[in-house]
Amino acid sequence: MNNIIYIFVDEAGDMDFSAKGSKYYMFNFLIKTRPFNLHEYISNYRYSVLERNIDKTDGRRLDIEAFHACEDNKYIKEEMFNIISSFDNNSVMSYSYILEKPKVTPTKRKEKDKFYIQNLNFAIQRLLDRLRIDKNFIVITDRLPVQKNKKKQVGALKKGIKEYLKKSNLSVRYDIFHHCSASSVNLQIVDYISWAIFRKYEMNQDVFYRKIEQYLIGIDVMTSGREVNHYER
Repeated sequence: MNNIIYIFVDEAGDMDFSAKGSKYYMFNFLIKTRPFNLHEYISNYRYSVLERNIDKTDGRRLDIEAFHACEDNKYIKEEMFNIISSFDNNSVMSYSYILEKPKVTPTKRKEKDKFYIQNLNFAIQRLLDRLRIDKNFIVITDRLPVQKNKKKQVGALKKGIKEYLKKSNLSVRYDIFHHCSASSVNLQIVDYISWAIFRKYEMNQDVFYRKIEQYLIGIDVMTSGREVNHYER
């Protein structure tokens, strides 16, 4: 099992190109191998949060089934980032593929589905190329967001992987699964990493980004006609 690479996928932003939409859309990836020794810390923290309900007298309860950065309160977020930032750099890697939406051409804006598929296709190929992957791997996405665009997401991932393997003349095996985030601490970790990266680019807030920056093997920001590598380890 140690020879298998796990890739966990998260997305941030929206595909609304109006003034109401986000400035960025991004695909974020967490790369890990077994054993997943880091899970115990986050699992124990979740139970600690549940146990605090017993001591509260104001009637408010925290029912945490899984951690979600956009939903968790500031105290939980701070502790989660403290835990995540303490991981061994050799045990956690992350990659971010970012679309700078204001620079997307009008034609591509009208073809949102095609634009999404092309970029996710390219994102997974960029990641596999950075990893110089030469062994079997498993891709896992969060089930709930996938339900909205499952066909697009799965198709783009499969197409990108197949194209990369063919181009690289590799015969490694892979599979793609869609799991509930509550079943996977890794999906919760990539959600937090994704949230931190999105806040940095969308709102210029890098407090939490600095806690996870050490795990980034690369950030590619794609504009209308050029690519900028902001970070590479």
